[in-house]
Amino acid sequence: MGHMIKLAALLGLVASLTSGCATNRSEVQLSAPSASLAQASASKNINVIIRSVKDERRFEDAPSDPSTPSLGFEGSSNATQELKLRAIARKRNGFGKALGDVVLQDGQTVPALVRNTLASALQQAGYKIAAEPSAGTPSLVVDVRIKKFWAWMTPGFWALSFESRIETELSIEGRSTPILVEAYAIESRQLGTDSAWMDIVSKGLQDYQAKAAQGL
Repeated sequence: MGHMIKLAALLGLVASLTSGCATNRSEVQLSAPSASLAQASASKNINVIIRSVKDERRFEDAPSDPSTPSLGFEGSSNATQELKLRAIARKRNGFGKALGDVVLQDGQTVPALVRNTLASALQQAGYKIAAEPSAGTPSLVVDVRIKKFWAWMTPGFWALSFESRIETELSIEGRSTPILVEAYAIESRQLGTDSAWMDIVSKGLQDYQAKAAQGL
């Protein structure tokens, strides 16, 4: 009996860690990581033009896997495309039930974050970012397809596990096979605050920047 009471108390504690703000929609502001000058490669004297960035994530209304994008309130089916472009996470309570969500502030989008992060990765790899081809300088034209960009929380007895995953395909003009860039981050927190969501997505972006710089 005492064991069951302790177990119930632990479950109640875990539930209380996220119950305060798990039901609302949070709007957060994030910045792409800047290029590290200390780690920058020698200049390749090649311009890179990021021609397009398309968000190809698939949202579901009630996915069984928390890493699948979804939205609270109006649901994914009724959400506008503008809202989906800003969505980065789905909140859950201490028992794993999906409730509110996390979106970027108005004016920010996932494609813009990916574009800026990729640009900093390219600069770190020694490339120059350009808006259009320049006479006398070789150019690479890149089209980006966002396959995954999501953060999620998994409750535990003693802490909450926050994870984020980013996956893109980079198609380079003139090359038949796209480059796959995958990034992942995980950390434990005691509270499901907005800063926890911001931190885990920022860490995912940092890993994406490093992987993209290595892959290119």
